Amino acid sequence: MAAPVVTCTCRTCLKARVTLERIFNVLDTYGWLLDSYVVDFFQEQLWKKLPNSWKTTLQTVSPDEFGKWLAGDISCSRVWPLSLLTLRQIAKNLQLNRDYQNDENVWRCNGRKKSENNSENFVLECKNEGLHDSRKKHNLFLKHVKIKKRHEIQQIARVCADCAQESNAECIVDVGAGVGHLARSLAFKYVLHVICIEQDALLSQQARKWDKELLVSLSKYLPDLPVNMPQHISIKLEDIDSDLSETIKDIRRTFSDNFHLNKKKSGFGIVGLHPCGDLAATLLRLYTSQCETRFICIVGCCYMKLTLKNPADVSNGYPLSKYLSSFTKHKKLSYTALEVACHAIESYCDKLKTGNYEDLIVHAYRAALETILVKQNSQLRHTQVRNVKVTKPISFEQYCMAATADFEPNLRPKDSDLQNPQIKCYLNQWRQIVIFGALRTMIAPLVETVVLLDRFLYLSENNLTPILKPVFNPRLSPRNFLLLSMKNTKQSRS
Repeated sequence: MAAPVVTCTCRTCLKARVTLERIFNVLDTYGWLLDSYVVDFFQEQLWKKLPNSWKTTLQTVSPDEFGKWLAGDISCSRVWPLSLLTLRQIAKNLQLNRDYQNDENVWRCNGRKKSENNSENFVLECKNEGLHDSRKKHNLFLKHVKIKKRHEIQQIARVCADCAQESNAECIVDVGAGVGHLARSLAFKYVLHVICIEQDALLSQQARKWDKELLVSLSKYLPDLPVNMPQHISIKLEDIDSDLSETIKDIRRTFSDNFHLNKKKSGFGIVGLHPCGDLAATLLRLYTSQCETRFICIVGCCYMKLTLKNPADVSNGYPLSKYLSSFTKHKKLSYTALEVACHAIESYCDKLKTGNYEDLIVHAYRAALETILVKQNSQLRHTQVRNVKVTKPISFEQYCMAATADFEPNLRPKDSDLQNPQIKCYLNQWRQIVIFGALRTMIAPLVETVVLLDRFLYLSENNLTPILKPVFNPRLSPRNFLLLSMKNTKQSRS
């Protein structure tokens, strides 16, 4: 049975609740920036909605200067509006710090006595390096893996191995396993029993192929390698009516049949490297409701795919915590706010600071195209167009041709539309759109903070000590926060 809901009064949980309340107070005033669609920039005259003092200053600011100011560059000598300065500082103070190299940025619930759970220090140390420490053997694990994924797997695999050791769990369930890069690290490098759950059967098929390849390569160096091949299950893990008992039975049966483990060793850890949308919430419910689950280790993503229903709905993706569910005045987040929260402010600032932002003109192109489409037919508003990446300078005409290539010929923009003086005036305002986007990016981390602290409090309310910390380089992996919890021995066997 799930643990009873509790209200933790430790300093961290109190801080989380206060932070959430203050964030929603900020969003009361400036949330419209996040709720706006950039494609409506001209349709809704979004620039005119900015405070007058902001418009007066920002219309003379170049994107690179604004990028430096946004990043806190003290060389910016311009006199900025006080309300804009205040918003930047408040956003910085309230958002979770994304610096993964500073252990002070860890949020840890201290509601239970340290003697009940000794995960406080080991998760920061990550000393488990696995069996294969030579560079040549280490490189075998990097085959087929892109740089971003390498960085993520090296970090999260170590944490999972430490959690497994600390919680006496030999088994791991990797949900949303894809082609199995993380699973191979856990199975071959850390000698854990791993079940991969992936809804795409083709990805599971590819994973099995690469499992065999790696086993052959490693056997050349370690002929007596005690490895249990990862087991791949192609199913979609859903949280229907919140009854996940059948899923648990399937997992236990797989561990028993393939790894010959007895019931005493049926406990397992859950790992999810960027589970999409509601899947993260499903994993958290699975962890809190089942005694077999020993620990959970997830890094979420795709917040815009969260189900935003009535908090009483058991399949709700957000909010999860009782605190936010009862926080009736402010708790709603829009699709656009959640979507922009999935971008990296660091990368956006880098683009602006270095003057490497001309590819962002595509946002002006899309907003100008929107005015043409809506004028032609109001039902075309927010119609999906082809994604056109500007890797080299292209004209507005070229963009429109590519973006509407799937449209019926009579719905595509006409030459007269493209040459309209009003459209050319819009396109000349592309730097304003870049700065408007930067304003949204400045406060977007507040939205991610809401989602993550909601999950943090959900675990705390279920008497399961959560830890939240940045573990990846945000420039490589924008969603870089790890949410971790480990049950003590009594909890996992009760």
